[in-house]
Amino acid sequence: MRSDETGPVEGTAALALEVSDLRVTADTPRPGDRPKLWVAPPLPIRAPRATFAAAVIAVVLIGVLGILFINTKTMEQSFRLNALRKEKAALDKQHQSLQQQLIQASNPGNLHAAARRLGLVIADAPAMIRLPDGKIVRPPTPGRGKVAVTAQDYLSATVSPSAGTGQ
Repeated sequence: MRSDETGPVEGTAALALEVSDLRVTADTPRPGDRPKLWVAPPLPIRAPRATFAAAVIAVVLIGVLGILFINTKTMEQSFRLNALRKEKAALDKQHQSLQQQLIQASNPGNLHAAARRLGLVIADAPAMIRLPDGKIVRPPTPGRGKVAVTAQDYLSATVSPSAGTGQ
């Protein structure tokens, strides 16, 4: 007898099913089979989410601040290097100018003119000294000659007025 022919079932009684109504497949559990039990792996250990989030934010902030610090120091060193390069260029110009002045002042003609302005005259027989032992080969002799006009003006300006009055 089929369940739909008898009418509604009252209570908790189960309907009797005919074998023709059942469709048994390989996936359908049989009434006497127990479900297979599996051993579950232990739950993974989790850090609290707030602590993990704070740690990640702290690492990111430290990284950003570190990069900012390194970038600032790099720019500071770049400015300092640029200033030192400018200073080196100015010092190179000054060195070149001084070298040029030295070359001009060392010219024999300029040396002679400078000596004449100071009141020096050309020596007739210059002194000779042997350098290894310092032996004087030819003794120095004073020069004879007329003092230049510019040297006379220079010498008279350097002599104090009190020396001429006898005080």
